[in-house]
Amino acid sequence: MGVGEDDERRVGDRRTMALRGPGAGGFTPAHSVAASNPCLNCGTNIQLTYCPECGQPEIDSDPTFRELLHELAEEFLHWDGKLATTARLLVLKPGALTIEYLAGRRVRYISPLRVYLTCSLLFFFLGAVAPKPSLKLPQGGAAYTQVGPVKIGAPDSPATMASFDSLAKHGRWVGRVWGRHFANAMRSREALSASAGPWIPRAMFMLVPLFAALVMLAFRNYRRRFPQHLAFALHIHAFLFLLLTVALARRFTSSVPVKVAVMGIVIAAALVYVVKAMRAVYGVSTAGAIGRTVFVGSTYFVAFLAAMVLTFGFIVLLQF
Repeated sequence: MGVGEDDERRVGDRRTMALRGPGAGGFTPAHSVAASNPCLNCGTNIQLTYCPECGQPEIDSDPTFRELLHELAEEFLHWDGKLATTARLLVLKPGALTIEYLAGRRVRYISPLRVYLTCSLLFFFLGAVAPKPSLKLPQGGAAYTQVGPVKIGAPDSPATMASFDSLAKHGRWVGRVWGRHFANAMRSREALSASAGPWIPRAMFMLVPLFAALVMLAFRNYRRRFPQHLAFALHIHAFLFLLLTVALARRFTSSVPVKVAVMGIVIAAALVYVVKAMRAVYGVSTAGAIGRTVFVGSTYFVAFLAAMVLTFGFIVLLQF
């Protein structure tokens, strides 16, 4: 390459960097130093809607209330169509959202993690504002403490509480510690339920990778990497949270048959959805999907109960 060609190449490179905006490649054109419409994030001159350097949209540093609401709706609810498109595919076509994600078609949909967070926040928010379930205590004096979706029961009679106090004083060191904390927790049931509230979403979120690991184990011959199974697990849990949101309808009725029917429908819908999703994503037969669903579901259910009990014990020992 001659000297003249080399100079032309350098001039072309500078023109290219000038089009990308100030700071691109270490070159700042002189005419861009005083930008007429500077980006509030990096100072690059914005000629269209978005900054060509950092990608931030053109915004007003002193927005009106209407502009603020529009920004919140765009950020959290995705009124640009992503939310509706993602929800429709998630609910109506089991596994299709995972297939789209794994195929790289991601711009039109919300990411798996955001789908999970959106559905879980919806469930926990509506669960907090919905009427609390009324617990009827039998004559024996049994009382129950709600830890997430699990009810942990313990007798509430004076004799039983006295036995816990005796264990706290005269038992072995493990018994003394547990007896003292458990007796305090049982005397403050409302505080116990309130303390458990923030920990339940965390415990359930920590179980999502376990579900993905179980799916990976069930399909170990398919040689897929863990992130692919994790995307599948996030979509499955997002749909399960939507089903749990529907199950909150039980709180608005006192009819036992209606409550049983709602739970039956929710459980059946969950099983059918997982089977269909496995068939779509992994290409197995119906029988193969059912067998793997039974394996993953039963193992995961045991782990879920263990996690709820451990969460209960963790809260009791640390806060009571």
